[in-house]
Amino acid sequence: RVIDGSLGGNSARWLNHACVANCEAVESDGRVHIHAVSDIKPGEELFIKYWLSVEGRLSAAVRAQYECRCGHRRYRGTMLAATGRST
Repeated sequence: RVIDGSLGGNSARWLNHACVANCEAVESDGRVHIHAVSDIKPGEELFIKYWLSVEGRLSAAVRAQYECRCGHRRYRGTMLAATGRST
């Protein structure tokens, strides 16, 4: 299963990251479902929090690779999972 749009992915590849998302991914019975967490107008872009994890040391270069630039006032600055949270 691949959601990452850079690897082909499926229709979920159109979901982008934002620190304040309008959707969430919910896993149930081995499948991932996308649920709206706020009203979404026709044509509005869909956003989820990626909560990515990477193996190995989180160097400055790795952190820069996963920098978020959404610009929201509650901007976290990263697409990576918070410490202690899994994807």
